[in-house]
Amino acid sequence: MGNVHGVNLDVTNSISVIHAKKKIPRWKNRASLFFAHWMFHKGILHLLVSILLGRALFLSQFTPFALPMFAVIFMVSRDKSFIVTAGLIAGASTLGIWQGVYTAGTIALFYSAHLMMKRRMKANRLVLAGVVAGSVAIARTIYLTFQLPTPLTWVDGVMIGFEAILAGILTLVFLQGMQLMTKARKRTYAPEEMVAIAIVVASIATGLIGWTVAGLAVDHVITRYVVIVGALAAGSMVGSTVGIVTGLVFCLASVAHLPEVAVLAVAGLLGGLMKSGRAIGVTLGLMMATLLMGLFTNQGAQLEISLYESALAALVLFITPKSWISALARHIPGSDEHVDEQQLYARKVRDVTSEKVEKFSDMFETLAKNFECTDQEIESIETPASIDDTISRVTERTCQQCFKKEYCWTSHFDQTYNWMQELATPEPNHPPITWQKYCVKADQVQEAFDEEEMNREHQLQMKKQMMESNQFVSNQLQGLSTVMKDFAYDLQRETEKHDKQEDEMLQALVDFGIHVDHVDIQSLEYGHIDVDVMLPFVEHHGECEKLIAPMLSSILQETIVVHQKVERASPYEGMVVTFRSSKAYKVSVGIALAAHGGGLISGDSHAAVHLHGGKYAVAISDGMGNGEKARMESDETIQLLRQMLQAGIEEELAIKSVNSILTVKRTGDMYSTVDLAMIDLQSAKAKFLKVGSVPSYIKRGKQVKTIEASNLPMGFFRDLDMEVLEDQLKAGDLLIMLSDGVLDGHRFIENPERWLKRQIAELKTTEPQEVADILMEAAVRTSGGVIEDDMTILTVQIQHELPKWAAIPAITKTG
Repeated sequence: MGNVHGVNLDVTNSISVIHAKKKIPRWKNRASLFFAHWMFHKGILHLLVSILLGRALFLSQFTPFALPMFAVIFMVSRDKSFIVTAGLIAGASTLGIWQGVYTAGTIALFYSAHLMMKRRMKANRLVLAGVVAGSVAIARTIYLTFQLPTPLTWVDGVMIGFEAILAGILTLVFLQGMQLMTKARKRTYAPEEMVAIAIVVASIATGLIGWTVAGLAVDHVITRYVVIVGALAAGSMVGSTVGIVTGLVFCLASVAHLPEVAVLAVAGLLGGLMKSGRAIGVTLGLMMATLLMGLFTNQGAQLEISLYESALAALVLFITPKSWISALARHIPGSDEHVDEQQLYARKVRDVTSEKVEKFSDMFETLAKNFECTDQEIESIETPASIDDTISRVTERTCQQCFKKEYCWTSHFDQTYNWMQELATPEPNHPPITWQKYCVKADQVQEAFDEEEMNREHQLQMKKQMMESNQFVSNQLQGLSTVMKDFAYDLQRETEKHDKQEDEMLQALVDFGIHVDHVDIQSLEYGHIDVDVMLPFVEHHGECEKLIAPMLSSILQETIVVHQKVERASPYEGMVVTFRSSKAYKVSVGIALAAHGGGLISGDSHAAVHLHGGKYAVAISDGMGNGEKARMESDETIQLLRQMLQAGIEEELAIKSVNSILTVKRTGDMYSTVDLAMIDLQSAKAKFLKVGSVPSYIKRGKQVKTIEASNLPMGFFRDLDMEVLEDQLKAGDLLIMLSDGVLDGHRFIENPERWLKRQIAELKTTEPQEVADILMEAAVRTSGGVIEDDMTILTVQIQHELPKWAAIPAITKTG
């Protein structure tokens, strides 16, 4: 999990760096930093917002916005709570001195409750909202008791309760909507968070009610500006939602703002629909909405002022930096900027992952080079040992303590040295030498030279085994490096856009009369075409195979077949059909099994699987002996081999790796044979790898060809003796693979292999399963009905891949 967080952090930093690389003038950057420092860190923005929320009214007499603002800031950013308190009291005081006292009282009650319920309020948002509601209810009751000349009535109680409940709800809304002020912005805003932000902005704007400039209402200009910004950033849905929410908040402040709801909602809708025209299109939508609603409500006198207000809001939009709107749009789902941001994030995740995979690949490649045997190391083993070193070691053990040392090595040095050279390099059929008459330790010297030669042979053998082991490890690491490089390459490949080809395919299918909702092209590479077609119905008469696949074959000039069909989940109707390139050849497999003594558990295991890259693998493994133990041995071999081949490891390395694993964990007589055939479905070339297995046979017409190799089973030695054979198969060929029990159980046949070739040549059928059954029945009959060993026969038939239905031309020319 830590690695995932690390990758996400790297990706986020990379995206930030990409946005930061844009050329920004130094003065503008400094001004932005100065503005952010004073507005957010010094609390100027908090003070301004607090003043407006302090004087924001509900039903022209209540102020339910002040305490929720303080409560949220107090819980989220306590260092700004004093500034917020001052702003709220100052804003409320503009409505009257007693309103300021009331606001200060609600804050004091909330702070007192916080001292008693600190932990519960911090742990549970509902408790926080309840404390805010209770503080408002108590403070409003006391305030009305002193302000009203008459006792409180039940109507007053209802209004107090309504204001308290509204304050509690606003607290929950402000907790989500204050992200713009606290700078705790998320990558993507959820729909309810966007609504909460709109409510917060509208609540702040209600504090501007009554402010006018040159006869124009400031609150109208601000709210219309907010609506068209939302429409420009995210389209009609967000624009109309912001318009409706903002208008409703204004209606709660005063019923006189009811016509403004229609203007804001229609402006958001029309502006979002004309978003493609950018700021000009959104402005036209706002002006059309203003004019339309003014004429509809018959407000001739106010229409001119309303148009001026909309024009001023549009002017502010034009001078707003595009980067600000783009930054906002990146957080709103559905916008183009958000889609681009998500794609950039996905590409960065892909690039970071691919880079790490490539680093692992490079590490394995480096390790492989370190284990790889160099030519110098091979030459050092093959270089014979120095004669002088050998003579020196022998004389140290024999002549050093001899009493004739001075006589041999001082008086007759040359003669003694020549004799020693002859002993160190004996020649075949060499006559005895005269040194035995003079050396008093002739036998000891001869034995010393023999021991030296034996030790040298042992050392050479150990070095060879060590080099072979190192080379095997090097090959395994190199194989892993290759697989990981291929994986990194696949990660880097992006899905190409094929909008034009998708439209052409869709139009061709529709023109032919086939109802298709959508065509999605994944790949158009020859031989690897991948196309998804979304149908609004579930086929029952083979329309995909009979109509769509032939038409796609005609369009793409390649044989296309149905790969997969998936019905769409409810409440949707229809299905998604995947079409892919057809291979040049296809295989059919038949299998016949017989366990020792007619039992239920066979010691043989087999596999037949499609592999990546258009290859097909068939394999048989025969465990030593019979029964459960042999079954476990062969099944383990087959499963390991299958997994390595499906992972993309080259077949020779895969078999050697399986052999190494079996050799290391071998306990007792744990051996197994492997007979593997890899068939390329594009060219029909076959590669055979046999390890301790019996021959395989290829039947072509009446001719039968033998594929055989002689080597030991897997698990005997680390150095695996494996022969790799290749053959070119043709359409109609039958490949017959079998375990040794089929040939070893014949009591009355002198040459089982010749008998089996005759049986194969005389076959009257080419259906794989029938061939396997016929040969198995013949093998059991010739063994006298007694199954002395496990028998497995696996047959594979090679055929051309031909579509069942002919291609239908995409365009039919008549005349």
